Amino acid sequence: MRSRRGFPEGKTMRISEKTRLCRALLLAGSACSAAITMPAFAQDAAPAAGEEAAPQQQQSIIVTGSRIARPDYNATSPIVSVDSELIEQSSAVNLEANLNKLPQFSPALTQFDAAEIQPNANVTPGASTISLRQLGANRNLVLLDGRRATPINGTGVIDINTIPSAAIQRVEIITGGASSTYGADAVGGVVNFILKDDFTGIDFDAQSSFSPQGGGAEYRVSTLLGAALDDGRGGIILGMEYYKREQLLRSDRESYRRAAADPFVRGDEFFLSENYVSTPGTNPFGQNAINSFFPGRPAGVNIPRTASIYFNDDGTNWINTSATVNGVYHPLLLNYQGGFADENRKIIDNGLLEQNNPDRILSAPQDRYSFFAKGDYELTSWAKFVGQAYFARTQTRSLSFNTVLLGSTGTPIPYDDNIYVGSPYINGVANFKSSSVLPDSTPGDLSDNPTNPDFMAGGRFGLNCGPIGGCTNKQVFPVPANIAALLDSRADPNGPWNANFSLDAFGRRGTENFTNTFQMQLGFEGSIPGTDLTWDLVGSHGETVAKTNLVGLISLERFRAILTSPNYGANFFALGNNGQRYGASASCDTGLSPFILNSAFSADCDTATSADLQFENKIGQQVLEANLQGSLFELPAGKLRFAVGGQYRRNSIEFTSDSSAFEGSSFLETTTTFPQASSIGSTSVRELYGELLVPVLSDLPFAKELNLELGYRLSDYDSVGSIGTYKINGEWAPTDWLRFRGGYQTASRAPNLGELFTARTNTLLNTGDGDPCSRLNNTSPQRYGNYSANPDLNTNGTAARVEALCRQMMGAEGAALYYDPARTDYLLGSQLFTALQLGADGLREENATTYTIGGVISGLSDNPWLRRLRLSVDYYNIKLEDGISLQGIDSVLRQCFTEEFNPNFELNAACGRIERDEVNGNMQTVEIRFSNQGAIQTAGFDVQLDWGLNFEDAGIGLPGAISTNINFNYLDSFKTTPDQIAVPLTDYAGTLGPDSANAVGANPGAYRWKLFARLNYSVGPANIGLQWQHKPSVKSVQSATDTATTVAGAPAYSLFNLNFRYDVMENVAIRGGIDNLFDVSPPYVGFFTDDVTGDARTRFNQAANPYLPSQYDVLGRRFYLGVNFKL
Repeated sequence: MRSRRGFPEGKTMRISEKTRLCRALLLAGSACSAAITMPAFAQDAAPAAGEEAAPQQQQSIIVTGSRIARPDYNATSPIVSVDSELIEQSSAVNLEANLNKLPQFSPALTQFDAAEIQPNANVTPGASTISLRQLGANRNLVLLDGRRATPINGTGVIDINTIPSAAIQRVEIITGGASSTYGADAVGGVVNFILKDDFTGIDFDAQSSFSPQGGGAEYRVSTLLGAALDDGRGGIILGMEYYKREQLLRSDRESYRRAAADPFVRGDEFFLSENYVSTPGTNPFGQNAINSFFPGRPAGVNIPRTASIYFNDDGTNWINTSATVNGVYHPLLLNYQGGFADENRKIIDNGLLEQNNPDRILSAPQDRYSFFAKGDYELTSWAKFVGQAYFARTQTRSLSFNTVLLGSTGTPIPYDDNIYVGSPYINGVANFKSSSVLPDSTPGDLSDNPTNPDFMAGGRFGLNCGPIGGCTNKQVFPVPANIAALLDSRADPNGPWNANFSLDAFGRRGTENFTNTFQMQLGFEGSIPGTDLTWDLVGSHGETVAKTNLVGLISLERFRAILTSPNYGANFFALGNNGQRYGASASCDTGLSPFILNSAFSADCDTATSADLQFENKIGQQVLEANLQGSLFELPAGKLRFAVGGQYRRNSIEFTSDSSAFEGSSFLETTTTFPQASSIGSTSVRELYGELLVPVLSDLPFAKELNLELGYRLSDYDSVGSIGTYKINGEWAPTDWLRFRGGYQTASRAPNLGELFTARTNTLLNTGDGDPCSRLNNTSPQRYGNYSANPDLNTNGTAARVEALCRQMMGAEGAALYYDPARTDYLLGSQLFTALQLGADGLREENATTYTIGGVISGLSDNPWLRRLRLSVDYYNIKLEDGISLQGIDSVLRQCFTEEFNPNFELNAACGRIERDEVNGNMQTVEIRFSNQGAIQTAGFDVQLDWGLNFEDAGIGLPGAISTNINFNYLDSFKTTPDQIAVPLTDYAGTLGPDSANAVGANPGAYRWKLFARLNYSVGPANIGLQWQHKPSVKSVQSATDTATTVAGAPAYSLFNLNFRYDVMENVAIRGGIDNLFDVSPPYVGFFTDDVTGDARTRFNQAANPYLPSQYDVLGRRFYLGVNFKL
């Protein structure tokens, strides 16, 4: 493994006794030395629900979960097989939307993640991923025909958009650990997309969907071409697909329009689209002065002296703040003259004004082109050449909020009688010339050029400076009289004030995402003459290049340069490089005065301040694998079968950040985006595996079949050394119709590229523990209690030692100001702080154990009512330790400030990752890294029922047949902890959790049970079906840790979809249907049940989005129609 950050090359090999004991599996049979194979995919599809099983053929097949070919579809691990009809019976064409209907899946990234605008080495806006058992998209393995697909970013996940859906024959899903069979990442299971094979002819398919409410229409056109070559010695399949999903706005749906008007739902725009004036907290407005501005305030209530001052169209001022007097809350929305409905604004239940974003995307638009090719050619009777390739180009778009320049990114404006000396953000020499040749180094001092027309009345800047005495800062930056009165009322009337902007006129921030993915596989497959041994040797190369254009951003440096030029940049013009021949120019005719509407800013101001960014993430994967499988010899109960093989795999990442947003070398250049450095690195692994299928008993009373399946895999990573995983599975069939199965498996996941190589990446993270240095810290972290410098709440008796350590970190000057007795702005509780993410070079692999036990009933009787009955019930239990996730800020704070981790309260390594301001003592940045601290435990039951009945066979006087398929999951527990040593496991089963702080990469939505059922009726060429998806009522995330919480979860929810298919003629079929048949609206989620109208807290205080689009249908009723034509 290599890295520009100098990842250590030397790693100690770690081979356990278990490894040595299982080596026999790798050496079984003299043929093992050949190390060549059979691919891991089934040759034929299992019978779909409601179909008669075909007579058993004398060929072996491979079912996902094992690489050993078997004479049947029985598997020792729970497996779900989904045919392509599930995709066809839906208005949604994207694969993840249909797979997420199954209870084994939990939504990860979907089309509704349309506000993601921050690309980095591990995040690709517009991607769609899948997650098994809620464990996280990077803990399940996605395969194409049994082989690894190409990842999309440093997490190693597969963008499901890149899979050629038109070529899919079926999907096989195995839940639970499968690392011994397929290697790393298969902790939660495997999703194996089986592609069509041996296809000849032409298959044309088209589908379109629409909603009566408009928006979000989907279209797909695909063609599949197949032909035999050289009298059947070979064959080739070519596939092409185009898919388009139109943009859908929140405002396009009645449910969101209702929420937008609901006063109990917060506005979904973070900030009002208004400019405003503010003053530093250390120099507030005079109380009498600001009170006089708002005579309509409640009696006895003072206006906060640091309130933001907004402007009405007539120049008068208004405020949108609050005050609490003697424990009574008072909303202070005073003198507002603006609109409401037309401007998407409303007064919410706390009495304050909030704003909705009319351009907020609900479902991201997407364009996708994909191409697929697959072929083989028989070279000899025992060997053939095989190849497969696919390419997908996906384009998506996301949209977020306006760029805001306020608070720390606002601009201080001087307000004094000193002579103006030019903008502090730009070389003033180039901008103000006293003649056509010589620059003026002191543009505001007119004594050297008393007739400078630019500053005079009627001049370029619109100012009115006298020819004698020059221009003062107050003259260069004129303010309205009412604002001047406020500024003059301050203790320091000559202090600067702050100009703050919400730049709605410059367009919203968003991304344009272009992803190109391809993979090529070439190799050989065959058999060994005179035996039933089969082999393959295949190599593959894949690449993903994800390019993201981040638009709508503003250069803070350039914006401030214009704003602090005369009269807020009116008629601004600048040449770079002191006006030399290579200098670029910029202009801003109107200037950027905060006292005029943003919509009045001229277009050249937008151009002069815009700072669009470009990011590129290139992921590479090379794989060489060889497998051999077959039978070794005959045992009394049957043939002893085996599979052995090896694989070499290399993965690489090269993430390139825009130079204007490069962490460590850019500042003030872009706003409302997080700086990040470029990341580069690679990993490689060499693996050997072996499997045995041992028939123990057969054709005996109460032992129709008893088999043992063993497997072991040895993986040698250049990152974590050697690790081994194994499985011990078994199946017992006491009769022909009853089969029990179960097993124990271990699984491991080595750290991925992102966890190892992520370079410096800034972000904002919440700390539930607050700032430990604060004497007023009022938090009480689970297990630790208050461990801050607050002597009243820190029951550990360490408050003084914490403060002493804090003083060391701050330095004398910073500590003096931070602990100044006159200071009143101590941080109390949970806060947002800047965090600096980094990969870690000391990570270990994750380790998991999975055991399952269950039974299957099938072929119970020849009775037509029972002939097509199949019932399976399986219990699963998964425990993951040393889970890799990004360390939270709280974790770093605890390692520095608690006696458990730092008994001597000294400047340890964790303290060194906390940066505090040496001037004021405030916490600035905390360095967080990926670590092996997390744990997840989950257990539950899967139930699947398939049944079908032909009415004529049953003696019922009705034509046709009926069939049903039911998938059910019951979740017994879902426990997580971000720190397996220090923080107890929290059980989120029955809630919408886990929350992101405790997820360890897991996905939310721990419903106690989930159901997906399909009912079909077919007669002649026609088929009609009904789908039912049900989720029970569920508690809020907060209820997992606070049984007394008043935050609501969600009610029970059912969704019905209707579909039909009609074979017009032998080669032509039409299909269609209605999704969300009864137009069920999504439920409100996460509101306070004890909300009191008019108090400071809003009913939906947690978020501006009252729905969960990933869990509940927000699209409404949709219709779709498709046609299929075969030749």
